[in-house]
Amino acid sequence: MRRRVLRAGGAVLAAGLVGAAAAGAPPAGRRLRLVITDAERGRVVVSQPVAVGEHLTLRYTHSVSKRPVEEEFSIAAPGRLAMEEMRFDTFGANLPVGPEHIGATTTTFLRGKDGYRVLHHGRVLGEVQLMVNSRRSGQVLLLPGGRRVRLLDVAEYGTRLKWSVEGGPGAWP
Repeated sequence: MRRRVLRAGGAVLAAGLVGAAAAGAPPAGRRLRLVITDAERGRVVVSQPVAVGEHLTLRYTHSVSKRPVEEEFSIAAPGRLAMEEMRFDTFGANLPVGPEHIGATTTTFLRGKDGYRVLHHGRVLGEVQLMVNSRRSGQVLLLPGGRRVRLLDVAEYGTRLKWSVEGGPGAWP
């Protein structure tokens, strides 16, 4: 398994990259849940039902540029997180400056009147980890259905959170 670490806005996203997701939906009656866990303590801090195709967005302030950054993820079949895109309006440390080759995926780098978009084309991720940052970073997770979760409200500064989708591969008999 390859490991990719993205440092942005003081946050560290570590995503184990895996092959393309198998097509299909969970078996009838099997619901998917986004589960965010305190990686050291094993305590669930966020749990919410999700469905394939739904999106979630992480918003934060970049630690160097002090400008907003958004990272958009989706729930991919048969129940994994996928990276969709990153949006920002100015360059900063560890933010992309052009297309990147990540495993078998090449991102698309777009410049528009409102800033930059980096399309990850639904790149399937394994486990995603994020370090809870200071109040200045303002890390907020926008979940399907309109729920907003300020990460400092569910975990202390410096806590390593693990994101996963339960009910996906390996969870079925």
